[in-house]
Amino acid sequence: MSHVVSAVNPRRWGRRTSILLLAVAFTVVAGLLAGLAGISAAKSRSGLPTEVVRALDNLKRTGEISAKDRAVLLKHRSIAAQVIDPSKTRIVDESTGDAGAGLSPLAGGALTAGAAAAGKAGCHRADRYISYRTVLGSKAFDWHKVLHYCWSKTGKVTIKERRYYLKNNDGTNYDRGLISNTQTGKGTAHYASTMQGKVENCVLKYGCIMVKNPYIRIVVNGKKGLPYQIWMRK
Repeated sequence: MSHVVSAVNPRRWGRRTSILLLAVAFTVVAGLLAGLAGISAAKSRSGLPTEVVRALDNLKRTGEISAKDRAVLLKHRSIAAQVIDPSKTRIVDESTGDAGAGLSPLAGGALTAGAAAAGKAGCHRADRYISYRTVLGSKAFDWHKVLHYCWSKTGKVTIKERRYYLKNNDGTNYDRGLISNTQTGKGTAHYASTMQGKVENCVLKYGCIMVKNPYIRIVVNGKKGLPYQIWMRK
């Protein structure tokens, strides 16, 4: 019995081999590109470490810093020094009053204090601020509101100074002005002043990660012995 062995066409085999090699090469290149894309995405902020990018992404999304992300940032102190820690914000008072005006010092929060005895004219300069600190505990910036007001013997309130300002800015926070700025009752016995700011906290090589909106409202009542109230929100 005879067997017929078909001849192999060298050209056809060569084409098949080339196609197979091209397919393998394409698969390898595609895998490499996918890997590089993943690395690029993780280090898309000008080469920041992957874990830092992830921690900043989480903070930007949630507005909070988890214990895990805080530990990551603390390993990279140059980054941690730029990031505001929401848990370390403080409310502070630098108010001053006329000698003998009967002013009581204010602690943090929404409080009421007797500003003067009824029937006595005087002035008071309220300087309250909200202090924002970084993950390292250093100051990021202080957002101040100043209200310097006077009252007559009849209790009418006049304003000598009213403004806000940033102090101790570490250079990575950007003042975007006021999103609320109102006052009512000038020249009357009941005056109210509200200011709310907008400050962006940014990180070099990453961008801005959060917006802080410090809020301070002061209300002065000239007919009840000049009590004044202050509301503050971080």
